[in-house]
Amino acid sequence: MTNAETFADNSKREAFLALAARIFGVDAEKLQWTTARGSIPEWDSVNHLRLVMEAESEFGVRYPLERIPGLSTLEDFIK
Repeated sequence: MTNAETFADNSKREAFLALAARIFGVDAEKLQWTTARGSIPEWDSVNHLRLVMEAESEFGVRYPLERIPGLSTLEDFIK
């Protein structure tokens, strides 16, 4: 199953935003799919990798190593 297929379900999309909010230590209302790395100070390199690893663990998705640096918005994670 692709990442896009996994996140086609709205409840999983919302769960991903909640995961990102928890990792970044911000209110989920502060995040949108267009939220980009660098737009909030909490999205640093460590939290970027945490988001990758925890999304893989929680949702069973995979991000190829070469794709990880290009995940620049939250929407990129669910494509």
